[in-house]
Amino acid sequence: MNLKPKLISSAIMSSLMLMPYAVLAEEDAIDTGKMTVTGILPDRLESVPGSFDIIDEEYLEERRPISNIERMRSVPGVHVVADGSMGFDTNIGIRGQNPRRSAKTMIMEDGMPLQLAPYLDPVVHYTPASSAVSRIEVVKGAGQILYGPQTLGGAVNFITKPVPRNGEIEGSVSTVFGNQDYRLLHGNVGFGNEIGGVMFDFTQNKGDGIFKGGEFDVKDYRFKGELNITDRQTLGLKLVHTRDRRNQTENYLTIDEYDRDPFSHPTVDLDDWEQDRDVVQLSHIFEVNDNLTLRSQAYYTDTFRNGLRASNTGRIDGDGFSSSRLRSCPAAGGGTILASEVGDVSICGGRHAPRQYYTWGAETRADFGHSLFGLENDAIVGIRYHEEKAHRQQVFATNPAQREDYKLALIEGEDREGSRLDAQAISYFAQNTTYIGNWSLTPGFRVEDVRTTDKDEFTGEKENDNFTEFLPSFGVAWNGIANTTIFAGVHEGISPARADREFTADGGRAEPEESTLYELGFRSAYFNGVVVSATLFHNDIENTVVDNGATFDNSGESEQQGIELAGRINFGDIYGTTNNFYISGAYTNLWTAEYKKAENPDNDGNRMQYAPEHLLNLDFGYEHVSGINARMGVQHVSKQYVDDENTRDELRDGENPERRTGVAGIIPSQTIWNASIDYRVPNSGVTLFAGVENLFDKEYLASRNEGKLPGRERLFFGGITYDF
Repeated sequence: MNLKPKLISSAIMSSLMLMPYAVLAEEDAIDTGKMTVTGILPDRLESVPGSFDIIDEEYLEERRPISNIERMRSVPGVHVVADGSMGFDTNIGIRGQNPRRSAKTMIMEDGMPLQLAPYLDPVVHYTPASSAVSRIEVVKGAGQILYGPQTLGGAVNFITKPVPRNGEIEGSVSTVFGNQDYRLLHGNVGFGNEIGGVMFDFTQNKGDGIFKGGEFDVKDYRFKGELNITDRQTLGLKLVHTRDRRNQTENYLTIDEYDRDPFSHPTVDLDDWEQDRDVVQLSHIFEVNDNLTLRSQAYYTDTFRNGLRASNTGRIDGDGFSSSRLRSCPAAGGGTILASEVGDVSICGGRHAPRQYYTWGAETRADFGHSLFGLENDAIVGIRYHEEKAHRQQVFATNPAQREDYKLALIEGEDREGSRLDAQAISYFAQNTTYIGNWSLTPGFRVEDVRTTDKDEFTGEKENDNFTEFLPSFGVAWNGIANTTIFAGVHEGISPARADREFTADGGRAEPEESTLYELGFRSAYFNGVVVSATLFHNDIENTVVDNGATFDNSGESEQQGIELAGRINFGDIYGTTNNFYISGAYTNLWTAEYKKAENPDNDGNRMQYAPEHLLNLDFGYEHVSGINARMGVQHVSKQYVDDENTRDELRDGENPERRTGVAGIIPSQTIWNASIDYRVPNSGVTLFAGVENLFDKEYLASRNEGKLPGRERLFFGGITYDF
């Protein structure tokens, strides 16, 4: 990894300024002998003037989720599309926003952006493994204004496990095996005391993908260190290296290929995905006094990814069968060659898309209490400087040698394209909570000052874009009933346009999406053994971006409106028994998600892309103090439209219905069952666990992005964890 001088200068600046770490405030803490876990939610959760959800360590340990799909579906308002082998390609949409590559959701790890390039190309091909995560926070209300730039629907923060600080060596070892050749290996060891500590973490996920013959092997290496330089100051360092290799295509099946065998792809042996990601994150926390904490972070990411597609969307062969179209196959006669017409697809080339991303930045914030006007107040004030560079290339390999070596293809291949993108952004943010009796009032704002440049490296054409957005927020919370909060809020949000892929109707640079989101809700633990929450929301968006496949285009306005419900009933707490039967669930009714004033008036009132009306996650479980925890759950997703025209007939494919590509049509509703059980052997540190996803092996359609993609088949897995 080549650390650029700007990373070093950012780190030095951050350390000298003694400014804040990239988190809002310390979480409610339990003395576990570890450094307090921090996140994007404040200490006083009862005063948060908006909706939020927390997936805590206990949930993660009991469920043993194997991918983001299982991790996030328990959160109301969150829609996760299973696009890829094990959910490595994160597709999270919140409250009706298109989930494709999570481009409309702010995704973070320990407060640092996870998008490849948050302003230029905000896609996510990575999130930390469940084994490395201790907590997940989802903020959907006015509080998300402190994080950006994506603030349309919500923010997700993955909090990694803390460094042990109790003077003893701590760690764990886990191994998991399942069908579909699924294997997981995780190891973690650390030591720390009152001076500081270190921790090493390794995870490997390996197995078969969605299609037969597809394989994945993802390795994640981590180091975390902390040093108390004084009684009130702590330095932190985190290093991450991820190596991601998959036989996975981003081109899926035609209608006829899917009908013949939804789990067989003609070019799966040739398709390839590789991603290497390196991260450095520096932090400094300075507790100046009991009322003021300064936190800072400097971060740097270096990500390279290349996706090789050996095939493209389909065409009809001589027998009337829709088949994937091979990319660049001179050995078979050139031109458009279909997989069904070639005996040996390995003689063909393919399309490489090598892309290099660099991001770096420094953030500083102050978290302090004050008594303006004689009232108790908590305030946050901060600033972030962020830069990113991207080099996006594409080239067609014309033979197997070029297909297997993208560097050779860049020299000898055909139809090479390339663009270099740059962005600089300064973000200012502030929020103040005033406490008046049972009330808390929280105004805030965020300013995004952004400069972007994209340049075609072959033609030399260059385009600049500058914009400044002021995003205010206001929320109120009332705690006049025990263990209950009633809240309301409003905030403005944006999603910046991608520099070279989002356009206006006349082909110009797209405008950022701009939203105004309203919330009204409550959360309560008033009754013993019962936790419940409900939130009404309404979102108005201007310059709505529509996914048209190769490009993303501004298309008028849109509106999203609905309700989120979540809760859990612990019958053991209600009846005072050691046998606890429980029911937990999350439900979203997105009754409105429609286009308004669309560029094509015929689309006014149509349902938005990948915006199901109903989302349901329901669990029935049993747990006992002896260490047993068993659960059965069900997830339901109602039907989805995949284009702004709300095409219902999959045989109609825009202007080319004869191609039968599978990209058009609806995604039918799906109901999937799963189950898990784990047993913590008393006084041993050993936990045995097993689970099954898609319990009844239901065949269902997950996505139509560039063809038809099935959901994962039934997966059994079992394993053992030893904590020491």
